[in-house]
Amino acid sequence: MTPPRRTPQQRDKRFARIRRLTQTIFVCSGVASAVLVGYVASAAKPATTVPTTVPTTAVLTTTAVLTTTAVPTTTTVASTERTTV
Repeated sequence: MTPPRRTPQQRDKRFARIRRLTQTIFVCSGVASAVLVGYVASAAKPATTVPTTVPTTAVLTTTAVLTTTAVPTTTTVASTERTTV
């Protein structure tokens, strides 16, 4: 027994359903990719940290005692700004 023949309209409806399904899958995967990329970008750590120190400052007090302080800090440098030696 052969299957009954489909009319052109039935065939077109079937193709339209399959086209909608593949379009929905494509759009959903694009949205999921964008969300994942956004999450990974926000969770990423800086590429490089370069330790730096604040210049020593002299503070003159009212009793004429000279004190100096140096505060260590770190600065983040983007990977595009790095130089190799």
